[in-house]
Amino acid sequence: MRGSGPRRGASFVPKGTAVSSYAETIVTGLVAFPFVAALFTFPYALFQYHRYGSVSRWRTLVIYSLILYLLVAYFLVTLPLPDRDSTVGSTWREHLSLVPFGGVRLWWAGKRLDATTLSDFSRSMALWQVLFNVLLTVPFGVYLRYYFRQGLRRTVVLTLALSLFFELTQLSALYGLYPGPYRLAATEDLITNTLGGALGWQVAYAFMRVLPDRAEMDERSIVAGRIVTGRRRFWASLVEYLSCDVIFTFLGGAVYSLFPAASPLAYQGVGLWTLFCLLGVVQSLATRGVTLGHAICRMTLVAEDGGIASRTQLAARYALLWLFTEAPLIAVAWLTGPQSAGRMGDLVMLALIAASNAYPLIYLVNEAVRGGSHPMPHDRLSRTRYAAIEVPAARR
Repeated sequence: MRGSGPRRGASFVPKGTAVSSYAETIVTGLVAFPFVAALFTFPYALFQYHRYGSVSRWRTLVIYSLILYLLVAYFLVTLPLPDRDSTVGSTWREHLSLVPFGGVRLWWAGKRLDATTLSDFSRSMALWQVLFNVLLTVPFGVYLRYYFRQGLRRTVVLTLALSLFFELTQLSALYGLYPGPYRLAATEDLITNTLGGALGWQVAYAFMRVLPDRAEMDERSIVAGRIVTGRRRFWASLVEYLSCDVIFTFLGGAVYSLFPAASPLAYQGVGLWTLFCLLGVVQSLATRGVTLGHAICRMTLVAEDGGIASRTQLAARYALLWLFTEAPLIAVAWLTGPQSAGRMGDLVMLALIAASNAYPLIYLVNEAVRGGSHPMPHDRLSRTRYAAIEVPAARR
């Protein structure tokens, strides 16, 4: 296995051991991938909407497969992790090999070149380590040429940089997390990894003949970005809601530090949504329809007929959005008075609270499932809708 430790000359691949070790590491990468992908999804979606106005399914497949490949490759050069005590006293000098193909040379030392020796060599760990290091970076070369449109020279440089990152990771004892290194860093790996990247660059030509190229993906994304989909509206709203959450938490903490008896966070549900609508109307009035989330996702609010929305329409939209959600809660606050005694009053309050939560839920379902093609009541009553902001010609 790559960098598993100091090379030994007469080692053979143990039956099932090396293959199972590779398989276990790959399975670990597959298990970890959803969590890494989840962290990556938010910035990735925002970047795609801001640059193209849409998220290409094929581009997403390529990018996420690249993330999976890099994750598995990283695990292959770092796992399995050793016992911490076993690395005490280990130094980088004894885990650094500057002699290229030292394992292969050691294996061949004193052996005759005949059919039996060649057969033994084909099963030796020395050979399989070299082949593995070449194959490890072949996909990297494919991605660099196919998607990132890099030439052979830059592919070689970038693959060498990736390999150097792997070797320094091993030599640094996993960035100092262990007392000493537990894997061998070798110049041989730099050579074979770089060779694998160059080989992948050559192999990529076959993929480029049958798969859509980057320019085609870009053009399709820009064309699709002329329509404001429900998912696009959802991501824009999420940006604004998270921004409001940060602002509301900061303001609540500031108020609480000045007036300990008051706790604005106790009213987070009402206050956060109120701030969301308030910031929305202030931003849209100042920019005639473009809030922070809209700007990131390249969209704007316009009048129902496609013209510029008036200030009255914009203000009405957010006022209605607030009213449809908060009006039931206002009624709940009124019912909590003396006149609310009895089971019937409790049932009415529960129904009103459910109605308050129902509108944003229906809004999200409409955006995610029906694609936002059916306007909500606050859209219809304010006579507003979303329109895409054209992608600059320089990005086409």
